[in-house]
Amino acid sequence: MESIEKDKKEKEDFNFGPCLEKNCSYCCNPVKVERFFPEDEIPVDENGEKIWEERQEILIPENEIDITKVKSYDCKNFNKKTGKCSDYEKRPAICRRASCISKDSKESVDEQHKKATRGKFIVIKT
Repeated sequence: MESIEKDKKEKEDFNFGPCLEKNCSYCCNPVKVERFFPEDEIPVDENGEKIWEERQEILIPENEIDITKVKSYDCKNFNKKTGKCSDYEKRPAICRRASCISKDSKESVDEQHKKATRGKFIVIKT
């Protein structure tokens, strides 16, 4: 019974993203989270080591200059040569929940994906 509940919870944690279909690594190259993202929510590997390494920069979306600042990280599971996650099937729940697609949007998956990935950032070194 506990296994069924765990499987159900894991499926609930998964948000559809066209990552594989569109060969896209926008969400994790680099990882982008709110500026004051809690340190204890950074995912860890099986040895308890953090898999995200903080970049010394703040990103500001060009279309939200006055309201949004984003912290960025390099993910140890991201393979820069292939442009893919090296552990996609077993990625942490926080990565499974990340998506550039909203199922509540009236826009198509393609339109949402284009809008997200075409977004430009101003980079501020810290």
